[in-house]
Amino acid sequence: MESYVNEIKRMLQLPKIEDCDNILCVQPHPDDGDISSGATVAKLTSLGKKVTYLFVTDGDAGINGKSRSETAKIRKEEEVRAAKILGVKDLIWLDHPDAGEYSVSDLRNEIIDVIRRIKPDLIMTVDPFLPYEFHPDHIATGTATAQAALFYNNPTVKEIGKNYVPHALKAMAFFFTASPNQFVCVDDQWEIKFQAIFEHKSQINPETFKLYRKYFDIKGKFYGEKIGCKYAEGFKVLIPEMFHAFAENLWI
Repeated sequence: MESYVNEIKRMLQLPKIEDCDNILCVQPHPDDGDISSGATVAKLTSLGKKVTYLFVTDGDAGINGKSRSETAKIRKEEEVRAAKILGVKDLIWLDHPDAGEYSVSDLRNEIIDVIRRIKPDLIMTVDPFLPYEFHPDHIATGTATAQAALFYNNPTVKEIGKNYVPHALKAMAFFFTASPNQFVCVDDQWEIKFQAIFEHKSQINPETFKLYRKYFDIKGKFYGEKIGCKYAEGFKVLIPEMFHAFAENLWI
């Protein structure tokens, strides 16, 4: 089995995240990209790559005791500050309700519109297949984004305007994944990640921040050992040929 999988890996030649130039990071809530992969985002922007944040919800259910409108305002302000720390200038909000009702198919089509407009060569998003993931926004976002990546050039799924020029997507990179197959060395960006996370004060009190710091330090060192650096972040990277009817995704 191991030799079979390794042969498939050699055949596929998955691109490196750092080699992509135009990245769309699709997130369920404000803070998901910063927490999961903030160091990688900071590395990409430091290399001159363009990173766009797309938020499915405004996080308006994320503060107990506050109205939804107050919560959304606070969380957006926190995210703007965090994104600035990471070097992200472009933020797009779909403003679906946090933990609310919206369809995956409608969300897919909204994401398709964004993909067609900004033409990313890499899409990052949450892994909807994370074991024991129960948050509906994470499951819906990951699923809808993966479907959008599969269908964005298909006019029968979502009508294409007459001036649209199709473009090629190199890969998808899932974060919050239990099955990483690529690791990004982020030694120089590790502290920046936590500076960004700390901006989300409405979500992360000092005690929780200490727990996050310890957890990610342990995880980052574990991933770093795999590629010979101090800290790394892990992703499940797939190329378009793997988006449909590709059983080996489980092992690659």
